[in-house]
Amino acid sequence: MSYIVKLLLLAIVGGFIGWITNFIAIKLLFRPFKPVKLLLGYKIQGVIPSRKPELAVSIGNVIENQLLAPKEILNGLVSDKDINLLKETIVTNVIDILKDKLPGFLHGFTDKTIRKQLDAFMEKDGDRYIREMLNNVITNATDNLKISDMVAEKINALDLASFESIVLSVVNKELKHIEYLGGILGFLIGLIQGLVVLLF
Repeated sequence: MSYIVKLLLLAIVGGFIGWITNFIAIKLLFRPFKPVKLLLGYKIQGVIPSRKPELAVSIGNVIENQLLAPKEILNGLVSDKDINLLKETIVTNVIDILKDKLPGFLHGFTDKTIRKQLDAFMEKDGDRYIREMLNNVITNATDNLKISDMVAEKINALDLASFESIVLSVVNKELKHIEYLGGILGFLIGLIQGLVVLLF
């Protein structure tokens, strides 16, 4: 067998070993889903299934602390347009309540004078009062809104096949690259080993 054939054979074998090693390692991230008994009492289970509860908590914490802080979410729900709408709604509701409670002959007074006073108040201090009120609501809401717990609960509720499918839908391309990289590195290592064996 010629040196070149031997060299190529060693490189191909090295490439296959590198690829299959990474392929198996990636599969072992999820498989087997449940612990499988081996010889001498050893058990094997996919890394992610065996650590799913801890992963769920970690993912939830990352999402809440780094990506979707509850206060940021709630603050983002209220715009200047919403504030103006709230001011108009408050004025209208106060006028309606007064009309309902006051005698009919005062309705004109309510519509004109009181509305004028309310509009002036809202123009001057309405934004500040409404924002203070909303900040109190948001503070109370964020104390009760635990995104990390919600995410962890959702992840733990998923069966392992569904969880695997979700993860792979995000990183499948990158995992394939790792497989191919293993093959390329294995090929190069096999080539170098072949050169060392044949030359020395």
